[in-house]
Amino acid sequence: MSVAMTYAMISSYGKGKRSISAACAILRGFHDKYPLTNDERKHLRLLIACRLALSATMGNYSYKQNPQNEYLLLHAKPAWEALEFIWGSDEAVTSAIEHAFKIACDAPSTSSDPNYVDISFPDPSILDPMSSARIKSKKSNNTQENKEPVVTFVTGNKKKAEEVKRILSTGGELPFTLVNHKVDLPELQGEAVNVAREKCALAAKEIDGAVITEDTSLCFNALNGMPGVYIKWFLEANGLDGLNDMISFSDDKSGYAQTIVAFCAGPGDEVLTFDGRTQGNIVRPRGELAFGWDPIFEPTEEEQGKDSAKTYAEMTGAEKDSISHRKRAFVKLREYIDKKYA
Repeated sequence: MSVAMTYAMISSYGKGKRSISAACAILRGFHDKYPLTNDERKHLRLLIACRLALSATMGNYSYKQNPQNEYLLLHAKPAWEALEFIWGSDEAVTSAIEHAFKIACDAPSTSSDPNYVDISFPDPSILDPMSSARIKSKKSNNTQENKEPVVTFVTGNKKKAEEVKRILSTGGELPFTLVNHKVDLPELQGEAVNVAREKCALAAKEIDGAVITEDTSLCFNALNGMPGVYIKWFLEANGLDGLNDMISFSDDKSGYAQTIVAFCAGPGDEVLTFDGRTQGNIVRPRGELAFGWDPIFEPTEEEQGKDSAKTYAEMTGAEKDSISHRKRAFVKLREYIDKKYA
């Protein structure tokens, strides 16, 4: 029984913020035909947690043995998330879970019965036995009644935060309060868009609210997109000339600067990504050494709209902003905000 409830929790239905509802559906059907004893019902949550821990551990172990097979992670990630929810939540959520299991077992299972309770929560149009738990577990800074919603841009750099606010505000006043906050997140690996999504999801969980994150890459076409998201560490280890030396073997010096901006409305919500790119060439350092790898990135003449090409480091702030990969990504986010809050 508990194994079936576990797999229902990490099914596509369960992942859509209905994990307990999915488990309750299995529980209701089984209990209706084969009633559980009080002791069996008492240990359901523990047994589910044990099975989730086993699924997550086995999935991650198998993936480490065969990292090319990402299918092995199919259940590992949702299992960890479900485990944290069912066993790591506060007392209010735990009580609500136990109450939901009680409803599944004790309430009539046929809709024709006047005492029937629909367990397909958390749809707002039906009974939601988790509602009180969610209200109690929300943090005050994200549930202030009669106040404008808050969105956190994840950075400790105030100047960067001011720049982002300026870019986002060019389309008019924002429909939320934008604040910035530094969050220590793990250094993730993988494709740029996957790193951005996972980072944003982790940040939303840490902040317990809506967040915006950004990840910037410098990609060399001769290296199939590397260094990409690892440019910071490649720059620290090799320097600007060392980055050039990495593609000295190839006649192809082209590449692109990329920023992926990610937005998540809250823990467990879908992460949306917005990709901004500027095409260019990797050149020997020119210009002021004021910002990272700017001296070796020369946007193409088509990007700059002029005959004399400059590196990012040789441009004025206004010139760089006009073709900036970061600005292009945040402009796409602004377009999404305008549609969402229209």
